[in-house]
Amino acid sequence: MPFDAASELLEYDRHAILAGEVWRLWSCHLVHYSAQHALIDFATAAAAGAVALPALGWRRLCLILALTAPLIATGLLLLAPDCLYYRGASGLAVLLVVLAAGTLWPRACPRARVALVLLGAALAAKIAAEALGYAAGWSDLPSDVVVVWQSHLIGAILGAILAAVKKYC
Repeated sequence: MPFDAASELLEYDRHAILAGEVWRLWSCHLVHYSAQHALIDFATAAAAGAVALPALGWRRLCLILALTAPLIATGLLLLAPDCLYYRGASGLAVLLVVLAAGTLWPRACPRARVALVLLGAALAAKIAAEALGYAAGWSDLPSDVVVVWQSHLIGAILGAILAAVKKYC
């Protein structure tokens, strides 16, 4: 099927990247294992991006996505040597969620800050659960595909760094 061949050409393939197919550092975030998987990632990214957009603007938001996409994939090369294949935008979605929270924080009242802290704790618990092998089944991933929790962790760390840097820009 041509669509499967295109997805295989764009996915994160550890050996292909190390052999020089560096476009996969960006393109792996554009392909998914199912329509439901893509819908969840893009809906999360769109909602978080819409929250962060007024504070960042389109140009800065697009620049952030273009620069952090390969950082997440490179992080997988360094931190997840057992991860041979990866598809999805969940690392970028998590980055945008954390960045959105960071843009809301300075304007938030004390109650809203408590809500943001609780959301951050929930995100940390989700990533820890994924690292322990627990994953929600709503992504409709094939049975032989596991959640690459490291992409979520890298996205969260990059989002926190960018939110902290944003304060000083």
